[in-house]
Amino acid sequence: MSSYPPDVEDFDVFDVSERPWDESLPDARIHFDLGRAEFAGSQLARAAAEQMGAIARVLDEARRHPEIYVALDDEPTKRQLGIAMDAAIADIAMRLSMAEGTVVAQAHQADLLRQRAPQVWGAFREGEISAANARCVAATLDSLPENAATDTALDAKAIEWAVLPPARFKGRMHTLRERLHPISLTERHQEAAKGRRMWRENDRDGMAWLGVQVTAPDAEMAWQRADSMARHLAEQPGETRTLDQLRADVVADILTGRLDPATAPHATVGVLIPMMTLLSLSEEPATLDGYGPIDADTARKLTKHAPSFHRILTHPVSSTILDVDRTSYRPPADLKRWLALRDGTCRFFGCGRSARYCDVDHTKGWAQGGPTSATNLAHLSERHHTVKTESLWKVEQGPGGILTWTSPTGAIRTTDPPPF
Repeated sequence: MSSYPPDVEDFDVFDVSERPWDESLPDARIHFDLGRAEFAGSQLARAAAEQMGAIARVLDEARRHPEIYVALDDEPTKRQLGIAMDAAIADIAMRLSMAEGTVVAQAHQADLLRQRAPQVWGAFREGEISAANARCVAATLDSLPENAATDTALDAKAIEWAVLPPARFKGRMHTLRERLHPISLTERHQEAAKGRRMWRENDRDGMAWLGVQVTAPDAEMAWQRADSMARHLAEQPGETRTLDQLRADVVADILTGRLDPATAPHATVGVLIPMMTLLSLSEEPATLDGYGPIDADTARKLTKHAPSFHRILTHPVSSTILDVDRTSYRPPADLKRWLALRDGTCRFFGCGRSARYCDVDHTKGWAQGGPTSATNLAHLSERHHTVKTESLWKVEQGPGGILTWTSPTGAIRTTDPPPF
């Protein structure tokens, strides 16, 4: 690897004894900026390795010293250790504005590389292998049974291919994994099929991505069916949609039951729509439960076919919810509906779990005098509800449903309910 930052002597394109180094020359500027770009890439890799290693070390410390994150009177129980780890993961995630799953993944990747691919880990820390390629090595190791000879072979090959771009490097790693794996492909496929899943990712402008991981034969058959139906529709008189649009519409029609409403499963979708928008007197966006802002036309179409409405009284100017104070521990149905629409997701910093799968938590505990009202309730996932209640994390709720979270190590962040 060349030294950084680049020196004039490194650029043998120019004979500096005969020609002065002049940054006003375009070839000189290009040469310098290429060197700067290479140096920046090396520094990015070094920083990624440092962050990954630091995350792993924090979790190691939390595992050895759970008292930093949970109150202990004696030796920690298994449950307390688990809560301490969850609290530490949440602390890292909040400080780094990172998903908690990413925190766990990075710590695991660092451990894998340190223990099973020391050459790659060393090169990564020196900025000689990109973060993408280092993560690919970790993922490959994670999919292989631990074996000293296999790990050494993979480590050596990864160093040999370190300069390859990520796509090419990933292809080499895939081929190498097949050669090194001691378990048959049949057995591996049976195990991998257990991880099939479906997911959704929100996009901009009222759109979202819907993905599904299934076996390769099922994926091929599903694709062929959607493609065949789309091509059939494309041949119909007056059809103007593209094949991509038709395939997407076919899949959406099948999954939502629009093709056969009689057999469609019942699904409830919450929409918070301003009354003036509903009456077509305003184009103010509505809020779709689990997504966020949607345009007025789409909101009116959804409410047009709604079997029933739930009225929530709001202040005509400030939109503040009225009549929310309650004297019982459990919030009534109308208040729960409002809170679900207000929060949308778990209210812990960075958590995207839908409110419909979360607990309604009293920010100030009921036993400590906290009322059952919109000003003291918020949705928390089961995980973050436990962290908030049983670890040293603290949370306060301010006007407008704004939560202020303080971690056991002193980090402070606020989370706003939509529309932020």
